[in-house]
Amino acid sequence: MRLPSLIAWLSVAALPGLFAGCSDGAEGGSGGDSASGARWRVAVIPKGTSHEFWKAVESGARRADAELADVEIVWKGPAGEGATAAQQTVVENFLADGYHGICLAPLDGLALGKQVLRATSAGVPVVIFDSGLKDPAAAASIASYVATNNYAGGAMAARTLVELIGGQGKVLLLPYVIGSESTEERERGFLEEIAKYKEVVVVAKDTRGGPGEADAIRASESLLQEHGEDLAGIFAPNESNVSGLITVLRRDPRGLAGKVKLVGFDFSPNIVQGLRDGVLHATVLQDPIDMGYRAVKAMRAKLAGEAVEPRIETGLELGTKANMDEPKIRVLLGLGS
Repeated sequence: MRLPSLIAWLSVAALPGLFAGCSDGAEGGSGGDSASGARWRVAVIPKGTSHEFWKAVESGARRADAELADVEIVWKGPAGEGATAAQQTVVENFLADGYHGICLAPLDGLALGKQVLRATSAGVPVVIFDSGLKDPAAAASIASYVATNNYAGGAMAARTLVELIGGQGKVLLLPYVIGSESTEERERGFLEEIAKYKEVVVVAKDTRGGPGEADAIRASESLLQEHGEDLAGIFAPNESNVSGLITVLRRDPRGLAGKVKLVGFDFSPNIVQGLRDGVLHATVLQDPIDMGYRAVKAMRAKLAGEAVEPRIETGLELGTKANMDEPKIRVLLGLGS
């Protein structure tokens, strides 16, 4: 046999072994073997990739990835937070590619249930983070849920707003979008807590800010045009809604900025500046870095056959102008230590 033909024959003969060594996870949820150097591939899928919150979640997930020699993450999600179908496709693609586990922040707690059940039925564990599932069967099938206590965060916002307005006056809620479990829990917590204060009247709660800041600006302009003169306070339950309201209040010709007490949720450069200049009076802060970190760690534990807590809470803090330069609050506002 001539040498080139021998090399060709050896290459063909080696192919089955080569592919066997590279089939790590080709059948959905087959476990990794860290002792042999194999890695578990984990997809981490946020609601979006453009918000500051999700960038912080990503940094936490990558920190966990750097610590875990037997885990390799891929971070991928829709650009904006209004693309439920796109997020469903991302999940489906990762399943088709044979990933060992999926960490998911579902844009729609009901719509993503189908993909979650498809994964878990195929033996691919799912860790949900940030926002929960509304499909009972899908929720029961997951390995863990890593999130803020969003209901408690909404109640915290209500108590803060009541204190800011002196226990009386007209307030409004600018809700986010239908289907987002995390923000719906914040909204529910806010409304149920504020109902305890009989001299506080909620004058609007049904006009939604929408998935992006531009949508929130349009909704806020309409609400302030109708209620602005008599309004004492506002609660906005997510980053884009808060930032949109700050923008609208700043440019309102009636001088509402600072006069109307605004309580928000999460952080961004505009939110931080709003705290500094007094347009925003408080913001409820999650720990997105810890959320991303603990989601990946929970997935690794599940893949390794270790016990995993079904619910992992990541804590809440209240950021104000008075405490925003304290080390812990600075970190949660994205300002560094």
